[in-house]
Amino acid sequence: MVHAWQDQHFGLAKLHQGSFGSDAELALAALIEGDATFTMIEMLKKDQPAVAKMLETPLEKAKNLRNAFLYGQGARYVQALKERGGWATVNAAYKNPPKTTAAILFPGTFPSTIHLGPGKSKGAFGIVEMLAAHAETAPVAMASARGWKGDRLVEDKDTHAWIVAFATPTQAREFQQASAKLRKAQNPKLKTLSDGADGQIVQEADGAVLADLVFGARVWLLKAPTPKQLQGLRDRLEAPPLGVWSYAEKRFLSFGQFIDKLSDADLICVGENHDSDLHHHVQLRIIKGLFANDERLGVGMEMFQRPFQPALDRYVRGEIAEDAFLKESEYRQRWGFDWSLYRPILEFSRKNQIPVAALNVPRELTQRLSKVGRDGLTAEEKAQLGDIDFHVKAHRDYWFERLAKMHGKTDIPQEQKERSYQVMTAWDGFMADSAARFQKERGLRRMVLLAGSGHIDRGFGIPARAAKLTGGKAVTVRIELGAIAAHAIAEPVADYIVFVEAKSLTFHDRKFPPVK
Repeated sequence: MVHAWQDQHFGLAKLHQGSFGSDAELALAALIEGDATFTMIEMLKKDQPAVAKMLETPLEKAKNLRNAFLYGQGARYVQALKERGGWATVNAAYKNPPKTTAAILFPGTFPSTIHLGPGKSKGAFGIVEMLAAHAETAPVAMASARGWKGDRLVEDKDTHAWIVAFATPTQAREFQQASAKLRKAQNPKLKTLSDGADGQIVQEADGAVLADLVFGARVWLLKAPTPKQLQGLRDRLEAPPLGVWSYAEKRFLSFGQFIDKLSDADLICVGENHDSDLHHHVQLRIIKGLFANDERLGVGMEMFQRPFQPALDRYVRGEIAEDAFLKESEYRQRWGFDWSLYRPILEFSRKNQIPVAALNVPRELTQRLSKVGRDGLTAEEKAQLGDIDFHVKAHRDYWFERLAKMHGKTDIPQEQKERSYQVMTAWDGFMADSAARFQKERGLRRMVLLAGSGHIDRGFGIPARAAKLTGGKAVTVRIELGAIAAHAIAEPVADYIVFVEAKSLTFHDRKFPPVK
């Protein structure tokens, strides 16, 4: 009966297809089944109090783990939603459903996730399922999944890799140790090849090599036929092959050629998906390449708002520790994407004393702009915002109607559309101004600007506005993951597109055309 009501109100055919092809699909199924189970318990518990015990059984002790997750853990998730905001909060979950099994397993934690690249994800439940399968590791199954941030399977004919990201190095180490313990429990005859600070490498009787490695808050579980192939697998994971397409030259460039081309520009604008690990990997490689050519380099980041520039300066100079910097910059409240995605870029800048600019407009100002529009701002607020051009035709034509559709809204009043457009334009214009000011004040030859792709693509957001202010040359870079897509090459959204060969691990199966 509950499923019938769910279907009537939310349309189950659109929500759940009955198969679990991804971690997100399994999480959605747990919402659906958990809602029905919890509602049943609520209806029956007055006359049958024992039914409430269904909410007390630990997941890892269940005989049928998958069903216990869907029905029992799903019900606990729905119970947590109801306790937080009543049935209205449960209903709202159907409009914005849980995207990961971690959200179901640990309700109320709301972890920010990391997208590690193309490929399947086992999710936090995959960790529980793996460790609960053996008596030696079942007791730590749930604890080992806590702190999960993202994972990715990368497989080819001969090799296998499972990369898992955690919130803290301690949680990563606990999972790595549990995984190594499971391997030994399943196969006591494994030969240990190495057992060091970064994990363990063992060999099976047929010669296959398995590794449980930990690097900070990341764990790599690897398998290859030989030690040499295992090392090759590690090398390809640490530095995935890149192919760079030049729109102007209509050809592929080597990475070295690409860096040389970028060195002719004053502003190198690199777009990103904020939660993408590989996007930030490419950004760092670009920064390193440009710095190696010419140390007169600065970095500008959307992730920090301009009033917090002093905190950013102190951190880069090495005057304050990371925890103090994150607190002073209000990073987690104002940006929120997992800090580990940006840490390597800031660490490289700090180590090499590369100035880093806080580009973004203060959140309080964009909130006011969204509420009252530019004409409704006070004189002080207008001065803080600065001189923003709201009438760049290409920019307005592209964004004005699109912004409302991006948020799933229809039939929006023109006044509200205008305010939404003003917020987007304020971001672009303010960040361009921040970059231009910073470059001039710090006497930098060039800057790498890091921002969401929407601010970089097509050049009419940050790039053209910043170049107009500096009088210099701006180039744009887009990052694409996986195989080369014809539409990505055909549509000139950026000056260069970097393809990350993230799915295939083999060099002999390269999809990149040869460099001419």
